Amino acid sequence: MRTSALLLLALTLNGISPVPNWCRADVVLRLDERLLAHRPNRMVWDASQRRLLSVDSANQLLTVHQEPTATSNWDRTAWQIPGEPVDICEESNGSSRFWVADSTGKQVRCIDLGKSSPRIVRSLPLAGTPSRVVSNGEVLAIAQQWQRRVSLISIQKGDSASLVEVPLKFSPGEMLLTLDGTTLIVADAFQGKFAVIDVGALMVVSTPEVTIHNIGGLAWGNDTELLVTCQKLHPYSTTASNIAGGLVVENLLLTLQFDSEQGTLEVRHEKELGVPSQGAADPVGIAVNANGELFIAAAGVDHLLQLTAQHEVYGRLEIGRHPTQVIADREHHRCFVLESFTPAIRVVDTRSGVTQTQLDFGPAAEKSPAQRGEELFLDARSSQFQWMSCQSCHSRAHTNGRLADTFGDGTEGAPKQVPSLLGTR
Repeated sequence: MRTSALLLLALTLNGISPVPNWCRADVVLRLDERLLAHRPNRMVWDASQRRLLSVDSANQLLTVHQEPTATSNWDRTAWQIPGEPVDICEESNGSSRFWVADSTGKQVRCIDLGKSSPRIVRSLPLAGTPSRVVSNGEVLAIAQQWQRRVSLISIQKGDSASLVEVPLKFSPGEMLLTLDGTTLIVADAFQGKFAVIDVGALMVVSTPEVTIHNIGGLAWGNDTELLVTCQKLHPYSTTASNIAGGLVVENLLLTLQFDSEQGTLEVRHEKELGVPSQGAADPVGIAVNANGELFIAAAGVDHLLQLTAQHEVYGRLEIGRHPTQVIADREHHRCFVLESFTPAIRVVDTRSGVTQTQLDFGPAAEKSPAQRGEELFLDARSSQFQWMSCQSCHSRAHTNGRLADTFGDGTEGAPKQVPSLLGTR
């Protein structure tokens, strides 16, 4: 039975009517050539059309970088998009439709790029604030961070949408579908909880928890190996020797074993990404090439880490400011790295580690004081051995919920819970 059919069946059994609630539209996006302090925050690679789509929530932009077939120069076009676009995903492989999450408008929008100009063709209002979106072509999953839930929507049959809310015990962050699209892995936005959701049965199968925080990236090493970039905070004193030895903050690649029969995740291996004299603060985006080698963005230190198929670090490429997302293009032996503060998209040859080209976002305006402050908050280069930034403990300016001994009471050995910075200045 197909996933959409299972979804509708489960809705009926649970007494939830699959009432159509889409807003139909045909809104052509307008070109945007303003002088801006660009802040691209998410991107997706459309392999069928050889183009990169990125959203900029601060400037309400959708930017398309189109790879030409005859020359080495990429074309760039930007369009104004309503609300605050915080994430984008492709509806299905080869589709001309993309879904964008709007956090201020509290809705998701479907944008069709199959025509001469991008058009908003459908939108769905939500009760909560969307933060992440993923799709398997039949079901769209929407994470609502502050409402602690994931919405599942059947999108296959036109306007006959079915919306189901799956409550969670944590704030959802990164999400990843299994390779067959039947199971959704949801990671905690702040701490180390996970939810394994059966997309067909619309239920949480398991809720494993690991003593980590700042889960920044998810990827499949194979059908049963889930790779997770994250950090682990220890309650030891923040001395220079403890920091260098990884006894305060560890920057990790975690390998979890996924059991599709039981729907469970179990820790199989932890790999420290830094060394005593050189940390790898704030690991986030991760991509796997055709040979099983890994590429991980260490956002706090502006590095792209190269790992063998056995997960050993063998290279650190110095790249632009604050790399956050890495997407592998296995067919052409390259990866795309989104540098949010440069701002640019770097195209890296995964065989040689050489930058093939760097895609810019157009003329840049001067950064605002708030943007400069954000860059300092996320910069680990001035910390002891580059092991941590402010973000390492104050996840997304909130808290990782762990204990830290920063000598706040003038003594050593009495760690305190990391406070949230939300609502402060």
